[in-house]
Amino acid sequence: MLIRSLKGLSDLFLHQNCPLCDRSAPTELCTSCWRQIQQCAQAQPASTTPDALVLFAWGDYRDGLKQAIAALKYDNNPQLAMPLGKALGHHWQQFPIQLQRSPLVVPIPMHRAKQRKRGFNQAELLARAFCEQTGLPLHTTGLIRRVATVPQFSLGLQERQQNLAGAFALGPAFLRRPPQRPVLLLDDIYTTGTTVKIAAAELRRHRISVCGVAVIARTLFETEGKDR
Repeated sequence: MLIRSLKGLSDLFLHQNCPLCDRSAPTELCTSCWRQIQQCAQAQPASTTPDALVLFAWGDYRDGLKQAIAALKYDNNPQLAMPLGKALGHHWQQFPIQLQRSPLVVPIPMHRAKQRKRGFNQAELLARAFCEQTGLPLHTTGLIRRVATVPQFSLGLQERQQNLAGAFALGPAFLRRPPQRPVLLLDDIYTTGTTVKIAAAELRRHRISVCGVAVIARTLFETEGKDR
């Protein structure tokens, strides 16, 4: 009787509702929603940004993947970073980028006030799952965000650049000892590339090589509704 009761409690905690459809799910997402997300995956994930960085994107920012990223960031579902980050990592393993040296992964930072309000930085959680899958080293404080910028979604390209000017600074560890291997930035969404461009420029200003950026989703649109 005790064993049966314990098993019932175990099942209760192991099974949760899918945050996208509210159906019971044995993992972070139900099978149906995960299948819809996978339909957004890109067959050719690598491209080049206007700043000559490798852009490695797992999927297109649409449909199920767009819903999953919104649920992660705005509906307090940090557990979704695990399957999304691991999917990005698996794609990286399937479509390896030719680099002279394996990179060090640095997530795009969030200002501490905003992170306290949200409770987590989704880029850092995604980076942890990505590195767990790929075995690449992670440095969560390579960059810090010293300016609390306004949301990017309502801004034009020039306004975005002005908004992020001076927003990033090198973290204390990198200031003491700059990394010898190239940095791979990691974020949730790539839209206009402004955030990546400013972050990469700060690293390069300190003579730190930046090889590219890995993201869960990319969009060709100027705005995506909400940003960071």
